[in-house]
Amino acid sequence: MKTSLALLFAASLATVLAVDEPPAQGRYPVESSKFRDKPADSYSNSKDASGRTVYPIWGQAPFFDFGSRKVEFDPTGMRPIPQAPAPGVHPRIFFGPEELPAVRDRLKNTRTGQAAWNNILSWTEAVKGTYDDSAPYAAHDVWKGGFGGLRGPVPLYRLGLPENPGKSKYNRSEPAAALYEALADGTATEMPDYYWNAFALEAFRALIENDRAAAEKLAAATMTGLKLGQAKREEQRRVAQAKKPNEPLPPVDQPIGRFQLAFIYDFLFPHLKPEQKDALRSELAATTWSHDNYGTFNTAESARSNWATFSYWLYQVLAIEGEEGFNDLKVRGMYRGWRNLLTYGWFQSGATFEGEAKNQLGLDGILLFASREKDYGFENLGGHPYLQAYARKFLPHSINPMLSGFHKYDLLGGSRAGSGGFAPMDSLGLKYLFPEDKVIDWYYRKTVGENYEGVPDRPDGYFNALLFYAIYATDFDPKNNDPKALNLGHTFFCGERSLLMTRSSWEPDAAMLNLHTRGANGGHAFSDRNAIMVAGAGRIWSPNGYSSFHTKENSVVSINGRNQDLNTPARMVDFVDTPTATFAVGDAKHAWDWQWKRLEKPNGYYTKKDIDEKLVKIPEGYQPVLQTMNDFALTKLPHEYLNRPIFEYSHWIQPDGALSPYVRTPLLPVQHAIRTAGLIRGKHPYMLVIDDIQVDGNPQRFDWTLALEPDIQIVSTTRRSDTEFDVVLTGFDPEQTLPRTKGKPALPAQLEDPSQILPGQPMLLVRVVNASGNLLEPTIVEEASATEPKKYGRVRRLVLTAESVSPAFKVLLFPYRQGSASFPETEWNAARDTLTVQFDGQKDTIAFRPALHGKTDVRLSRDGQILAEVKAPMPPPLE
Repeated sequence: MKTSLALLFAASLATVLAVDEPPAQGRYPVESSKFRDKPADSYSNSKDASGRTVYPIWGQAPFFDFGSRKVEFDPTGMRPIPQAPAPGVHPRIFFGPEELPAVRDRLKNTRTGQAAWNNILSWTEAVKGTYDDSAPYAAHDVWKGGFGGLRGPVPLYRLGLPENPGKSKYNRSEPAAALYEALADGTATEMPDYYWNAFALEAFRALIENDRAAAEKLAAATMTGLKLGQAKREEQRRVAQAKKPNEPLPPVDQPIGRFQLAFIYDFLFPHLKPEQKDALRSELAATTWSHDNYGTFNTAESARSNWATFSYWLYQVLAIEGEEGFNDLKVRGMYRGWRNLLTYGWFQSGATFEGEAKNQLGLDGILLFASREKDYGFENLGGHPYLQAYARKFLPHSINPMLSGFHKYDLLGGSRAGSGGFAPMDSLGLKYLFPEDKVIDWYYRKTVGENYEGVPDRPDGYFNALLFYAIYATDFDPKNNDPKALNLGHTFFCGERSLLMTRSSWEPDAAMLNLHTRGANGGHAFSDRNAIMVAGAGRIWSPNGYSSFHTKENSVVSINGRNQDLNTPARMVDFVDTPTATFAVGDAKHAWDWQWKRLEKPNGYYTKKDIDEKLVKIPEGYQPVLQTMNDFALTKLPHEYLNRPIFEYSHWIQPDGALSPYVRTPLLPVQHAIRTAGLIRGKHPYMLVIDDIQVDGNPQRFDWTLALEPDIQIVSTTRRSDTEFDVVLTGFDPEQTLPRTKGKPALPAQLEDPSQILPGQPMLLVRVVNASGNLLEPTIVEEASATEPKKYGRVRRLVLTAESVSPAFKVLLFPYRQGSASFPETEWNAARDTLTVQFDGQKDTIAFRPALHGKTDVRLSRDGQILAEVKAPMPPPLE
């Protein structure tokens, strides 16, 4: 006899902490919800002692628990957001009927709206078989006849017409027209998956243009697609059930057409027949009630995953808000996850815990929550202080000097990231929410482009970015184009994450240096403690990682080709910022000494009781990590959870009260691994990187590595002395217009003909001003990424090798342009441990002094005046 899934869910309640509910809950109080006693197929599912899945109960989620870190919301400068219409009124997801005239006006009278509308028409005309590549909407021709004859602004080849996908003449409409007619009259036997994305745009177009005939035809085509998808899904579930006949299948958690079906239902609602309304609403209700979004049930302080802002969960449930089958508690759970992510996944500086990957803030969701403040008693998340710090501090400083892209850390990162280096929802959402903020307006401009060519051209992904840009279409201020007028300063620093970003000026040729010591480590990370990013002379030289999973693939010093541990943090121990120089000091010893591991209980999860009663099963050779998060932070905060041993770390995803103890085992114990990195401003800005690293008393191979953009080559190498080396680099594609092609061979390490270098071409001097041991000939290597090489391609890097007990690298980096009159003259005084750096009209003296625990203190003087000193006492090792 099969046990029903509902009974199985109900038999397994999750343990949650009781939290007092605030009195204001709007029209959807928790105690009145029809889903209060129903089980959730949750991200926080766990296992009981017998291995059976434990499903939490919706009504027992700690909806009003936002953790111990209290923040004050500030609505200053925010645009008032109209509230959602009454239940049953459509459209309603992003806007109500009363806002429809404003949406139409923005589409017509803003350049953002015009660009978005042209892109929308390209998709809608193609899917209906009426695409005309000579029409105005196709005038911005990106593809120029590529992909089987396609001309126009959007990648229509993604539609994947059945007749020879990828090679069809997409601007010839016969196959598309026939397929759309078959979908509309119910005779179609298949529907390309990507059609759902275009259907959402056609539903929006029909609403905007009040095109009743097109809406009715699309509704019929949608019903055919829905029936085909449901039949396919039922067959897949039948097969799955046959394989495990004694295990009930969980409810379906995604509708046919995914979140695009929600938009179709919402926009077509006035033109749907009663049976069509019921079919679409029933599909949405059956597939949206059961699964939560991240952050609903887990401990507030552990809500740091960017899964919290997966917007698609929100669109789907809000499409039927207030109607039969609507789970209001799912909306509350999503709000809790979003809000806790802002508090615990962002730092007060504006930097993030997770590392600028994937979908980020989810401003689309924040606007949706803001339009439902009264219905749920929500606070407008746009007023969150960490969100505002991200918007006004982190993001503007993360733009590269050429203003051609943003620094983005970890997987899918880089230093020329488009879409603002963050999700396009954030770029426009911040501009829309804070319309008068000149800092946001300025980098919004850099996101969409001077001619709005950066307006999204695709309607897929975690969200329909093209639809979002159409609805909230907003233009930048054409007069606001001078970052020097924004009083941004030159430096961003986060002492919690251990991240420095600093530049010499806001000119396109400015030098820029980032140091990422990584005191807090989210997902998607690399083994790159103390990695640097280098830009200058109008280009990126050493970018942030994109697929640089291993230590040797990053701009750090590696030891004998070994890897730092991926999970073990490092710490910053000093930060000095003056008008002339900015330095930070990173201590990576702990990341070399130890390998961390997170423990999971085979069935269930660990709790504080398990730790107190010593029931945690620690693998042989491991010991508990007793350090705290504050131990790895230069900026230490008084919150209790930051002073709790990481052995008692709250679990990132399982229910409130679950712990994921961290343990450690020795990796490659070192005496010290300290990097001091700084940027010195002036008429001729340059950078200095000092590495104090030693394993023991025996010689090792130390590789001082600079990860490179793929077009960079060595122009020359010059051995100045036994302890000094010059490497001059250049690249022939500073704009990075040439694609990173995995199939092409790597460029030679050495430029064959230096006479090809043109006046004004960007150059980089990498000068080892002092080092100890046997210095090998510098070289450029390019190898396939160590993780999934077919997916991520190759990593190119400059390697300076010293065979030494302690190499004591001191490296000067000077970006310049070919033919520049000034070139640094440097002199190392071994007797005094000083370096003189001299240009035309600029002479700096840098004194180095040994300090405790292997650190080198630094004093910078110019014209007899001390301009900066890096001399904070080195704290003892973390033992």
